[in-house]
Amino acid sequence: MILKILFKFVIVVLLLTNLSGCNTTGLKETDDAPNNDLLALREEADFAYLNDDLVTSAKHYETLVREIPEEASHWFRLANIYVRTNRPDAAIDLYREALIRDPKFSKAWYNMGIVQLKQTAFSLNEMLVYTDRYDPLYSKAARMLEEIKAIIKE
Repeated sequence: MILKILFKFVIVVLLLTNLSGCNTTGLKETDDAPNNDLLALREEADFAYLNDDLVTSAKHYETLVREIPEEASHWFRLANIYVRTNRPDAAIDLYREALIRDPKFSKAWYNMGIVQLKQTAFSLNEMLVYTDRYDPLYSKAARMLEEIKAIIKE
């Protein structure tokens, strides 16, 4: 009788061990699948970006920054797309995200600076439209605007 109970116990333990092994194997396969999916998504995003398909590339990079937030290049590319689709404030935020992840990312620093200079130029231009020419700041703003335009053209 004791042997029979012991035998059943061993069988149950073996079954549970096999089931847990199957479950672990199943989890491992699904863990690898998203990495392959994300790699394919990155390739699609890069292809769309290089072919000026901004809608598709933006959608893919938005997914990539959500799924792999530590990758600075995804934030950078998405920021570039936002610049090209006239969303400078959002682009600056994304360049900053890229720089949090990689403070030595010179292209992100440079692009963010250019976007900020363009915003400054816009503000100065608006100032010149609405400010009296005899205001002491008018001539300073005009000079600054010209200097910024020269820098941006480089």
